[in-house]
Amino acid sequence: MEPAEPTPLFPLESDLRVLIVEDSKIEAKLTANLLKKNGYNVVHKRVETEEEMVKAIEEHKWDIVISDFQMPDFDGSGALEVFQRYDLDIPFILVSGKIGEETAVDLVKAGAHDYIMKGNTARLVPAIQNQLQDAANRRENQRLEQRIKESEAQYRGFFENARIGIFRCSDHGILLDANLKIAEDFGYDSPGEFIKSMEAIKPEVLDQETNKARSSHLLELANDDTQVEAIFHRKDGSILEAKVNVWAIQQDSDKPVYLEGVVEDITEQKATERKLREMEQLHETLIDFTSNL
Repeated sequence: MEPAEPTPLFPLESDLRVLIVEDSKIEAKLTANLLKKNGYNVVHKRVETEEEMVKAIEEHKWDIVISDFQMPDFDGSGALEVFQRYDLDIPFILVSGKIGEETAVDLVKAGAHDYIMKGNTARLVPAIQNQLQDAANRRENQRLEQRIKESEAQYRGFFENARIGIFRCSDHGILLDANLKIAEDFGYDSPGEFIKSMEAIKPEVLDQETNKARSSHLLELANDDTQVEAIFHRKDGSILEAKVNVWAIQQDSDKPVYLEGVVEDITEQKATERKLREMEQLHETLIDFTSNL
């Protein structure tokens, strides 16, 4: 069952909002006062029937539910069932003076977060504190996990749609992932075909002084942390000239390094540069020839 949108019950976020399922007004008051004495700014509501509990959950927001186990018309098992209908990520604690250990364990297995014997005030407050902290930790973890998922989705969208070739590989150069652009630059129809056929990226780095190419390891490029010009061989055997950037990723000390990088196709640019140099050389030759006439 999905609850209706909760309406604010209390004006202060610092209030500890406690729903107490209890047939005794005195016991409910004692529980609230105990929490107040231990530093909580408590606002509570007492319910003692299923209908009252359902109404309280659907109309208001709560930080914790504390339920008696034995009541004339409603019991802790029933309260737990109601609690679980709403998938609330808050603590549910059972309090009882008459509950066997086996029954208590069964209720915890069924979804109760803890159980306390009535009168054991020394354990009640620490148990509530621990469960509230656990609930806060769960919410924070869920928030962080959601942010991670959103970041991964954003990165994946950029990765797949970028107009520059992007790859991920092991520290030995074995391809793990690639986007469509790099696959197309190498002459393949899909990243899957590219990864299966290439297996590893093996750049031949151009020496700027000699203009000669030498085989280079991607990890070496990552360690140098510099952009280089390199040549690769496409699917059809033709030459792909590219600018290459590679960097190392290490999530933590226990996980191996993997590499990420970009390959920018500059084949046409380099061909144009060569033609310009040829034209310049031809122009210089013509000038030298005509000056000797």
